[in-house]
Amino acid sequence: MNTMSCAGAGMRFFKLPAVFLSLVLISGCGGVALKDSFSSLSQTYAELSNEQMLMNLARRANSHSTYFMQMSSINSSFSFGATMGSTFTDGRTIGAVVAGVLTKTFSFVGTLGLSATESPNFSFTPLSGDVFAKSLFSPIDTKIFFEQLKQGVPVDQLMRILLVSVSLEYPTGKKMVLSNVPDKMRPQNFRNFLRLAALTRQLQLNQALNIAVVNNENILEIPPEAKNLLLKLYSDPKYSFWQDGVSGLDINDGIPKVSFVMRPFSAILGAVGGAQGRFEQWLQAGGKLTDVPDFERKPILTMIWGEHDKLTPAVAEVDYLGTTYKIADLDNEEHSTWNRDSFRILTDLFTIISIDPKQLPMQQLIKVF
Repeated sequence: MNTMSCAGAGMRFFKLPAVFLSLVLISGCGGVALKDSFSSLSQTYAELSNEQMLMNLARRANSHSTYFMQMSSINSSFSFGATMGSTFTDGRTIGAVVAGVLTKTFSFVGTLGLSATESPNFSFTPLSGDVFAKSLFSPIDTKIFFEQLKQGVPVDQLMRILLVSVSLEYPTGKKMVLSNVPDKMRPQNFRNFLRLAALTRQLQLNQALNIAVVNNENILEIPPEAKNLLLKLYSDPKYSFWQDGVSGLDINDGIPKVSFVMRPFSAILGAVGGAQGRFEQWLQAGGKLTDVPDFERKPILTMIWGEHDKLTPAVAEVDYLGTTYKIADLDNEEHSTWNRDSFRILTDLFTIISIDPKQLPMQQLIKVF
């Protein structure tokens, strides 16, 4: 009796720590599962958003319509479970009478199993209707241009993405308008726009491009002390944005007042999505890369690459109509981030014009369990 009582006590002794251990492990599962789930969902959301943007750029590159969906909510629930089992054996062996030896054996084997189940619930909304159409087809506010500029975004990229045209009005009364369109009929106009974008970038790099507020509006201002820098840039033919113009401009006409015509987001998608093809057409129509500064000798966004191009890891990659589109840069000694930066500007713009999920009509929600 005493032997079995001790054995039962031993079994209870081993079960209690096992129960305690299982409770400790289960209590720690929630935080770990939540962290892993958040990281995974965040990564997936980023990849899907990038792929949606790239897919729409590919559509516009082929003169097709764009379609957007927005994730309105992500709900995820977790359930945790534990199983525990044990095996207990107790035995005695009595040896020969001569030996008078009593051998006692005792063993306890415990098993513990933990489980976790996640049930995610996603809600998507097709973006359409008056509110989204207004965001899509209304010109981008110039405040966005200047806010991006204040954050150090290269001004030439902003100009090539956001602007339809630039108007320059000089103190002498002369005026020039440069279009951000690689027009095959007027290749010199786009060439001059690229020259102006490059010149503006040089002013930015030399801290000679200021943002002033006039009548509660932001304007670009070139300080008088930048005149020597302008003279140096004007002496380089690659910065002569007035060449072939009808106004006959030169440095003596003074520093112009600059104004912009902004694109709506829909036009931005069309211009950027088709930039690579139109840039090639511009070259075929007589545009020359040697006529512009070297850092403007490329489309604002390249999405189609050669088979042997060595690229950085792609931000996004999609196949559309048998063609592969990638957001990446050439992996060379220049360490360029041009394409990735252009794509990031686009995604930032879409974030600005997107609808607040709280304003989405519930009947349009598409739920995925």
